[in-house]
Parts: sequence; C-alpha cells; structure tokens
Amino acid sequence: MLAKATFLIVLVLIALVSSFVSLPPGTLVTESLNLTFQFIDLLTNNLLNGVFFGAIVASIVFLVKRNRVTTPPRPIPALDPEVEQLLNKDYKVNVDSELTKINGIGEKRAFDLELAGVTSIADLAKRSPKHLSEKTGIPITQISSWIIEANKIKNKID
Repeated sequence: MLAKATFLIVLVLIALVSSFVSLPPGTLVTESLNLTFQFIDLLTNNLLNGVFFGAIVASIVFLVKRNRVTTPPRPIPALDPEVEQLLNKDYKVNVDSELTKINGIGEKRAFDLELAGVTSIADLAKRSPKHLSEKTGIPITQISSWIIEANKIKNKID
C-alpha cells in the first residue's frame, strides 16, 4: 500500500517537474519516436518520466519495507513468587498497620512493605535493606532509615 501511494505521488510530481525540465528517459523516447506535435511530445515526455521515476522510488520503498528487521517484544519479567501469591489473594491495605508509626511510612508504603512480608516493626527491624529495596522498589537509603528507627522503637519496647 505504501509503495503504491509513493508511486502515484512521485508520478504526479515528476510529471509536473518534467513539463519545465527535460529529463532523460522521456526526452530519449520522444526523440527516437520523432514525435513532432508539441502536445503529444509534452504528454509522452511527462508520463514516461513520471512512470519511470515513480517505479524506481516505489521499488525502493517496497524493498526497504519488506526487508525491515522487526525486533520481537521484550518478555515481561516474572514477579517474585511471594509477591505474586499475595497479589492473587484478595488483599486489602491494613490502615491500622503499626508500620505507619515510623516516620515516612504512610499507608501506601506500609502496604508495599506488607506485600514484601513485613507486617510489624519487629519484622522491619530484622530485615535487610538491600533485600527489601529489591522487593519493593523503595530506595535503599529510605529503607535503611526506617530500619534504624524500627530498631530504636523495638529497643524501647523491649
């Protein structure tokens, strides 16, 4: 479809241009046939040039489109099995989560942490910042400060 449209566009453009400029294919044919009438000479010259150059450009477009390499879509990375298991359950945010007592942890972050298996301040205090950061996507510096604060709260309780 693209090659056909290209052919027609180039045919019209070259036919218009060749009425002002004499281009080789059309002039060679009209001179060899000894066409003496100016109208027939002009018409033949324009149409031959348009068809000739239109066919060349359309062929190039067709070949380029045909040989284009398409890249296959990237596969979607698999979720962590624990997270996938929690997502398959009818899981709701625990608004009264004790994790929200820590500075910077709101309902959304508490939900993210609970999806990663952290359900209490004591759980958070025991966890590795790197592991939690990988599971939740929360920056490791933020998680580290939460773990430090969780340890302070845990030590006050104990």
